[in-house]
Amino acid sequence: MRSVVSRWPVIAAGALLACGLARAEVIDEIVAKVNDDIVTKSELESEEDGVVQELYRRYSGTELDGRVADAKKQLLRHLIDQRVLVQRAGHLFDLTKMQDYYLESFKEQQNIKSDKELERMLTQQGMTLADLKRRLVEQFSPQQVVRAEVAERIAVSEKDMRAYYEAHQAEFAIPAEATVREIVVKASDSDRDAKRAQAESIRTRAAAEGADFAAIAAESSDAGTKKAGGLLGPVKKGDLSTALEKAAFSVPVGGVSPVIDADYGFHILKIDARVDEGIKPFEDVKSAIETKIQEGRFATEYKTYMQKAWTEATIWVSPKYQDRLAPLE
Repeated sequence: MRSVVSRWPVIAAGALLACGLARAEVIDEIVAKVNDDIVTKSELESEEDGVVQELYRRYSGTELDGRVADAKKQLLRHLIDQRVLVQRAGHLFDLTKMQDYYLESFKEQQNIKSDKELERMLTQQGMTLADLKRRLVEQFSPQQVVRAEVAERIAVSEKDMRAYYEAHQAEFAIPAEATVREIVVKASDSDRDAKRAQAESIRTRAAAEGADFAAIAAESSDAGTKKAGGLLGPVKKGDLSTALEKAAFSVPVGGVSPVIDADYGFHILKIDARVDEGIKPFEDVKSAIETKIQEGRFATEYKTYMQKAWTEATIWVSPKYQDRLAPLE
C-alpha cells in the first residue's frame, strides 16, 4: 500500500507568506466555533482582504463585482470547512510525521540550509517552531484529507469509460486534413482566356511524371505562397472555398488537380498528404476519459463528504454572521 507520506504535496515556494506566519494572536470577536476551534472576526476580515486583492489583480468591471460578491459569500463556509478538514486530518494521519514532512518541504522550497537559519527567520516573524508547524498543517492538510477521503475513492470502471466513449464520439473525432500546395495564375476579365491557357500549360507541366511541383510554383505562381514552393500547409474542411476544398479532399494523394476557376484567376492544387475523418481509438483517449469522469463525479462526492463531516462536528455560527454562511454547493 502506498504510504500516506508519499501523498503529501510539496510545499510551493512562497509558502512562508502564504501561511500568514506573522499574524498575531489577539482577543477577538468569535464568528464561528468548530468543535474546540474558533474562527475570529479578524481572521475572516484578513482572509477577505487577501481574496479581494487577488481578484482585483485578475478581473475588472462588472465581472470583478460579481467575483468579489461570490467570494465573500463563500468565505465563511470555506474557513469552517478548513477547520473541519484539519481536525479530520488529525484522526486520519500521524500528525507528527505530517508536521515533519511539511517542515522539511518548507525548508527545501525556501532554501533554508540549517535549523539555525530557520530559527532566525522565525524570530524575525515573531513565531516559534510549533507555530510554524501548526500553520503548515492548517494550510496543507485539508487537501490531503479530500484527496484520501474523496478523490482517491472515486472508482471509474472500464465499462464507465467505454460508455462515455460511445456516447461522446464527437469529442474524439479526427477531422479530415489535407496538406496541399498551390499555383495561382491571376487573371482579369480582359485577359482571362489567355491566362486560362497559361494555367493549363502550367498544370500539364506540374502533373507530368517526376515534375517538381514546388519548383514550378516558385517559378510560376502569382500567390504569396510561391516562396514556400506553393505550400498552403495542412487545411481542414471549411478552410478553403468550395471548389478548392472539393479538390483538396478528392484528388488522390500525390495528384494534381485540374485548373480550378476562381474570381481572381485560376488555381492548381497538388495534394502532398491527407488524413481522412475518423475517431481516435479508445485506448488513445482512455486516460483522458477516466480523468474527465473522475472530475465530473468529484463535485458530487465532495459535497456529500462535507455534508457528512459537518453533521459529525459541533459547529456554531454567531447569529450576527449567519447571513455570511453560503449553502454548500
